[in-house]
Amino acid sequence: MIKLAHREDCCGCAACAAACPHGAIRMEADGMGFRYPVVDTSLCVDCGLCEEVCAFKPITAEKSPRAEAIRFPSLLEGSQSGGLAVALMRKAIGEGYVVYGAALDSDLVVRHRRVATQEGLEPLRLSKYVQSDMDGIPGQVLQDLESGKKVLFTGTPCQCAGIGSLCGAHRENLLLADILCHGVPAPAVWKGYLGFSAARKGAVVSGALFRDPSLGWHEHRERLSYGDGSSEVRNNYTFLFYRHLMLRPSCNRCPFASLNRPSDITMADCWGVEKALPGFADDNRGCSLLLVNTPAGEGFTAAFPDACERRPIDVQKVLQRNMLRPTKANRYAKSFENDYIRKGFAFVDGHYGRESLNYRIEKWIWSVKKRFRR
Repeated sequence: MIKLAHREDCCGCAACAAACPHGAIRMEADGMGFRYPVVDTSLCVDCGLCEEVCAFKPITAEKSPRAEAIRFPSLLEGSQSGGLAVALMRKAIGEGYVVYGAALDSDLVVRHRRVATQEGLEPLRLSKYVQSDMDGIPGQVLQDLESGKKVLFTGTPCQCAGIGSLCGAHRENLLLADILCHGVPAPAVWKGYLGFSAARKGAVVSGALFRDPSLGWHEHRERLSYGDGSSEVRNNYTFLFYRHLMLRPSCNRCPFASLNRPSDITMADCWGVEKALPGFADDNRGCSLLLVNTPAGEGFTAAFPDACERRPIDVQKVLQRNMLRPTKANRYAKSFENDYIRKGFAFVDGHYGRESLNYRIEKWIWSVKKRFRR
């Protein structure tokens, strides 16, 4: 039986709920919108399958992924890096796979969904900086595999690890592609931000880009569209995200924040490509980093139907923090959580945002530490 001593022990992949043959586990959200397993003891027979399938643990085998800088010229417009994610999905659909990925629904909630056509892929494009709702998805992936279908599942490393563990008996037909994850922000905070923005603007939020590609590859600001036809670029939400104030507690001890990946393929922005490969992608239009982790990943990425520019790259020259260690929680993360649950987004934006006294104090501490390190 799943027993969580600490919230940090659960990544919310929902594999345990799908593995339970008696339907004894449901995923329930906490005040930040993060989902955790809750066991109905009247249905549980203590078979141990839920504990067995839990994959939130370190990978013991050392891996040495092959790295490439890659970009797809025809897909750069409307992509946030080099177009690798959509190219993988397009190739999969063309080869008869069904694809799973995260999309914004009509209520601007991020949920994983199943796609079986090229036309259905569009909502799966672009980054969504909030933990996706996986309700029912692991079981659906397993059902597809059991019926003989090939599946490409894209998601965070912990989601991919959970799917891989649940569907281990069908691994030959399952391709896993993870993202280099900074940590997943709280769904409740995203919802609160949308409400805050709508109230401030006096119009409903009708669309959102977590990172607007039209601003250039290096810009990380969100664009909100409104029901009155207007739109605006802001960074209230992004700023709180990059301060590490609203990440799922398990992200701060993520066992997958290394080069030992749980998936066949890893996708990331190729930050540092300008220095590692001068002249290859210095136009601020984006470039993807492809890590090939398994023979299955090698075979699938050997060629793409979409024309691409690709170069081998020394992964040590483009290492990012989350290839080495998990994101460290902000010292104010717990007080942020308490304040958000009690007082809402407007309060935490004013108390922890860019103009807050809290942030000015943190900047001063950083400057002092920097002086002492010299």
